[in-house]
Amino acid sequence: MRDMLIDWLARFDAVARPGPWPYPRVHHHEGGGHPFHLVIGSMVHGDEVGSLPAVVRVIEELVTGQRLHAGTVSFFVGNPEAGLQGQRFLEDDLNRVFMDDPPASHEGRRGALLRPLLDAADVFLDLHQTIEPTQHAFYIFPFQTHGWHWARALASTSMWVTRHPGTAFTTGAKCADEYVRDRGLPGITLELSQKGFGNGGEERAYQAITRALELSDAVAAGTTTLEEAAMDRPELTFLETVHREPFASEDLALRPGLQNFQEVAEGEVLSAPGTPELRAPCGGWVLFPKYPPRVEGGGYKKPLPGEIYRIVRAMGGHPVEVFAGADR
Repeated sequence: MRDMLIDWLARFDAVARPGPWPYPRVHHHEGGGHPFHLVIGSMVHGDEVGSLPAVVRVIEELVTGQRLHAGTVSFFVGNPEAGLQGQRFLEDDLNRVFMDDPPASHEGRRGALLRPLLDAADVFLDLHQTIEPTQHAFYIFPFQTHGWHWARALASTSMWVTRHPGTAFTTGAKCADEYVRDRGLPGITLELSQKGFGNGGEERAYQAITRALELSDAVAAGTTTLEEAAMDRPELTFLETVHREPFASEDLALRPGLQNFQEVAEGEVLSAPGTPELRAPCGGWVLFPKYPPRVEGGGYKKPLPGEIYRIVRAMGGHPVEVFAGADR
C-alpha cells in the first residue's frame, strides 16, 4: 500500500495549487462563476487512503479542462505522514483537534493549518473509511436540515447514522465536520468502504465529489434548489446509536470477524472465547467493532479506544420530527 500511496501523493503534488491556503497539500480551484465554496477532505485519518485516487482524478480533470466547475472547490489531504507509516495518526487523532486550544503535536499543528480553509467552506464533505469491513457505505453526522438535503441529493448511500444536533461525537475534542457545523453550515462525513485502496471506495468518492460539484453549480445557476434536488432522490434510512460498549479492560476482545452493519440479536455473544463475556444488550447492527493490535507481552497498543463496539438501529421517526426545534 505504501508504494501506491507514494505514487498517488506524487500525482497530487504534481497538479495541486494551494492558492491562498497555508497548508501545501491543498488544491484550490476558482471557476469565477459563483462564490459557493465546496471543501473536500481526504485522509484525515492517515490509513484511510481510498478516496485519494478519486480526489486526484477530479483535480486532474479540473486542471486539464476536462471537467468544468463555475464555483470554488478546495481539496486537502489531511494526514499523509501518518498514511506513509500505515497509521491512523502519529500523535493525536487529526479528526479530534479542531478546537481553540489544540494539542502541541503533529496533528494539532495540521489542524491549525486547516482551520482557515474550513472557515471559508460553505459545505464540507469529509471522506472516510471504516477500519473493519462494512456491508454498507453510510453518512455519520448529527442531523441538520440543510445537511440532510445535501446528503440526500448526493445519494452516495441510503444509510445515515445520525444523532441529536447538539451531541458531540466525543467529549473534549472536535471533529473537522463538527467545526464546520458550529458555523451553522453543512459538515458531512461519508464512510465509503473498508480502509485501503480498492474496496469500492474510489468510485463512491468520485461519484460523491462530482455530484457535489454539479449540484453546487446547478443551485447557483438557479436551475434547481437544494431542497428540490434532494426530493428528486430517495429518502435516506435514518439510524441512531442505541448502545456503546466501553472498552473497559484490556481483557476484553470481540469474537473474530464482526463487520460494520452485521445484524446481531439481543443476548448474542459478541466476545471472543476465553475472554470476559460481552452480550448484545439489544438487537440491531454492529458498528465500529474494534480489534486493536497487540504488542509484545499481550497487551493492546495504546491508546485504547473508548468503546469496543456500538449497536445502531433504525430511528422511530424522521429526524425532522424527532429533533423538532433542535436543528442548527
